[in-house]
Formats: sequence, C-alpha cells, structure tokens
Amino acid sequence: MGDTQGLREPPLELASVTDHWVIGPLHFYDVLVLLLVAVFTVGLFVVGPPLFLDDFYHMGVAQEVYTFGFVPTWDFWGFVPVGRPHLYPPLFHVVMALFMKFSGGDVFFAARVFKVITYPLLVFCFWYSTKGLAGRKAAFYSTIALASIFPLLVLSYIIMPASLVLALTCLLFLTFTKKKLLYSIILMALMLWLHLSLPILIIIALFAFSLLRRKEGYLKFFLKVFVASALIYSPWLIHVAANIDWLSSAGLPVELFVPFIVWALGLPAFVLSFRYYKADYFIYTLYAFALIPLFSGYGVRFWVYLAIPLSFFVGITLSRHIGSRNGKWRAAKMILILLLAASALTVTPAIGGATPVQQGIIPYPNNSFSFLPSPFLQLLLWPPQSRSMITLDIFPLYLASGWIRVNTQPFQPICYIGLSSTDAAVITAFTGRPTTGGMWLEVMNPLTQIVSQLYTLKYGTVYVVGPPFKAPPASIPSTLVADFGPIKIFVRT
Repeated sequence: MGDTQGLREPPLELASVTDHWVIGPLHFYDVLVLLLVAVFTVGLFVVGPPLFLDDFYHMGVAQEVYTFGFVPTWDFWGFVPVGRPHLYPPLFHVVMALFMKFSGGDVFFAARVFKVITYPLLVFCFWYSTKGLAGRKAAFYSTIALASIFPLLVLSYIIMPASLVLALTCLLFLTFTKKKLLYSIILMALMLWLHLSLPILIIIALFAFSLLRRKEGYLKFFLKVFVASALIYSPWLIHVAANIDWLSSAGLPVELFVPFIVWALGLPAFVLSFRYYKADYFIYTLYAFALIPLFSGYGVRFWVYLAIPLSFFVGITLSRHIGSRNGKWRAAKMILILLLAASALTVTPAIGGATPVQQGIIPYPNNSFSFLPSPFLQLLLWPPQSRSMITLDIFPLYLASGWIRVNTQPFQPICYIGLSSTDAAVITAFTGRPTTGGMWLEVMNPLTQIVSQLYTLKYGTVYVVGPPFKAPPASIPSTLVADFGPIKIFVRT
C-alpha cells in the first residue's frame, strides 16, 4: 500500500508519464472529464428527458411567478380555495420564469433547460472541487466513480433545486477551505435561496470543519460567511419562520442503495481520512455525516447523495493509498481503474434497483441485487418512446390542459377528481390555473384538503376527471364537454 505518513494528508503518488501529457492549458485527465461532461450535456439534450414527479410542482410555481412578475408568498394555486403558505425558496422558480420570459412564456423550454444542464453541472462542479482539494488524478478517478451512479442522473434530470444545491456544495467546499470569502458567501446564499433544508446540513458540515480547524482561523471565517449569507437570505427566512407550523416531514421510503464499486474503493480512504482530519478534503468526510438527518424523511435520497462523498474518496484511495513509490500494487491498481471505468461506461452492480414510473425512472431502490446502467449507457440506450417531454401517459392531460387554456379564464379554479396525486399539479404546470389538488408533501395540511373537496362539491365549475372515476359525483350536475380517453372534462350545469 502507499505511504500514509503524517497527519496533514497522505502524499501524492509518483508522477507517471501521463502526468506530463498536456493538451493546451488543460491536462489530459482534465480533457477527458470535460469531454464526459459534454457527452452528458449533448445526450440529455438529444433524449429530452420526459416530465414526471417534481417537475410539475416547480413548473406550476414558475407559471405563477411568470404571470405575476413577483414571488407570491401564499400558494393559492394549490388546494383551492384555502391554499397554503408558499415556503419553497423562490430563486429556482424566478430563474425558470426568466427563461419563460425569454422564450415567450414557454414553460416547457424553461423546464428542459434545467433537465439538460443540472447533471452535467453537478459532474463538472464535483470534478472542479475534487481537483482543487485532492489533485487532478484523484479528481479524474472520483469523477469516473460519480459517473457510474445511475440514480444520481435520475434525481438530476427530474427538476429538483436540491440537485443544484449538490453542485454548489462542491464549489462551496473548495472556496471555503481556501478561505475565499466573497465566493463562499455568494455560494452559501444561493444555496439557501434554492432549497429549504439541504443547505442547513451543508452548513453543519462547514461548522464542524471550522471547529476542527479553529486554530487556523476557520471558525471566524465561518461566522463571516454564515452571517453574511443569512442576512442575504433573511427576507425569506422570516417568511418561513412565520409559517413554520405548516412544515412537516415527507416520510419517503427508507431503502438501501449501495453501488459496490464506489463503496469498495471509497470506504478505505474514507476511514483513513480520520487520520488526516487536518487535510482540507476532510470536509467530504464531514459531508457524509451531515447527510444522516436525511435518513429519517428522505431515505432514498440519503443513500443516493451519500454516493457523492464516497465517490470523492474513490479518487483518494486510487491516487494516494494504492500504488507505492517502489512499484508495488501497480497491477492491482490498474485492474481497479479498469473496473471503475467499465462501471462508468456499462453497468454497476448494486443493492437497489430502479422502478419505472410514467415512462421515466425514479431511483426507488428495491433492496435487491441488480446491475444498474451507468448514466452514459442509459443515455445511449434511452427508450424511443421516452424521447419527449410529453409521454403517452401524460398526453391526455396535455390535451385537457390545451382545452382548459382556450375555454377558461386565467385564474378560474379547476377541480380535479381522481386518485393521482400529481394530475392536479400537471394541470397547473401546463396552464397556470389554480386547482383543488397540489404537491409538495412537506406543506400538506389535511384541513385544506377537506375544504378543497367541499369546494369541489359545492362551487366548482370545471371538472377534470381521471382514473378510476368516469364522471363527477352524481350530486354535481354536469355535462361532458371533452373526452381525452382516461381524462375527461365536465362543466357544471
């Protein structure tokens, strides 16, 4: 094994011939990573990932911001007539609204921009951070490891501000450890304005790092960054604090996701990192522990997000702990690198699979052994029927939304009757109209749902009916005005 003397950090391995292979201002390893980022960007642009799950909520909010020209603090477009506080940090929706303005009000254009750029941005920021903290070789190996995590691709092409926070976190770790004050403040403030809870975990990791390195002035530096970014975020923080009673846990499934190669190569350096807690890259060790609170409410995301710090330590293991100065373990190291590269290009053995939903795929592991496609292979073999934002399963709702846009007023409430928890959000996403349903489980008050149902029975005028129902309740006098297969539209008579 490689030499690991000293408490600051283990030494880099001897430079190889490839270390001196430079193309322009970039190293050969850097060029390979940037090519990989470009491949992911082009691949996502070509396949045009379909819409599902969180996409509809965020598109709906962006519709309202675009319509009003400002950020409403009350979500009146969901669970009509009461609604609920709008507590989701608005930066993401504001940017989506700007893209809508740029494209003439096209919410699909705005959605596609983020579905295409988020994953490549995450890979790029991760590589850049790792390169700054551990060197270009480690960054190359770590990025290849990250590029084998299929569920991370899925969580990135679903519209989730949390995925952008993951990307910014990597940059923040680099700027913070290098004591770049202005950059650190900007990055932390952006994260706070993007997501409600995930930035808090990142701040905890930075605080723990600062305590460990307080003799070097990091604690004082942390306070400057935290106070400044909190002041920037304070307007929305006050709004959230005033409505904190509305928030609750989402209670998503607690399932395993263990990609064997990433864990096998990442754990050795992760464990050894406790010997080198004075090294800057120890921040990624603290990052892994800071994610633990996700386990209780977002079990699936916890396991997927944990792959990020573990991927970071894959690079540390291969560049600093395997392959000594006298040539030992070189053959074993080469085999491991080839296995890692193969997993990034083909399939990765893992505990946990992926469940198809709405012509797409969501990363809900099933606790069984499986071979998951790498992001590269998934993009290469993308199903032809899913190469569109509007897939067959939501096409009837798309048609119904077209009818609604033509035949209803801009703020006329639409009553949804059906068992789907997302169909009402789809209507808002496609039309901007308020509905009697809604998403985002973290702000779900049973009283508002009851009042919405009473409104549906007594005062609704337009009814979108979905499976398993065929018509509104008999107590509602109504007439069928449009039939789109499983989705039908009735109006009160």
